[in-house]
Amino acid sequence: MPKSASLLAAAIAFVCASMVALAQSGWTIPPAGREETSPLKPTADVLKKGGSVFKSKCQRCHGKEGKGDGPESDPDGPAADLTDEARASVNPDGVLFYKIWNGRSNPKMPAFKSEMTKDDVWAVVEYVKSLRKS
Repeated sequence: MPKSASLLAAAIAFVCASMVALAQSGWTIPPAGREETSPLKPTADVLKKGGSVFKSKCQRCHGKEGKGDGPESDPDGPAADLTDEARASVNPDGVLFYKIWNGRSNPKMPAFKSEMTKDDVWAVVEYVKSLRKS
């Protein structure tokens, strides 16, 4: 098999595995939502705002550093470790936005659409992306 075909096959397998992982995690993200990109740039002001909102709304479960070890994280369904760079491929901008905006009940992730503006959520998305370790 030519090298380009091997790379394409590997890419397709990765995308399929990512979609399966996303489906198995219990999240249903609309295709348009998955493709959405942040309208904000990770400037110092945006990251400061995102960090402030994260601290007031997210830190209690995700922890101070975003590792999923906050005092209110459920031990039976702990909050996600937002520092894991490997999760970036299954959690692009639109997926992060959708998860924060809509939440879900199991495992518990509150919906913040009644507590945050869309700009607040996008600032949190940019902040969360800054927590990822490479």
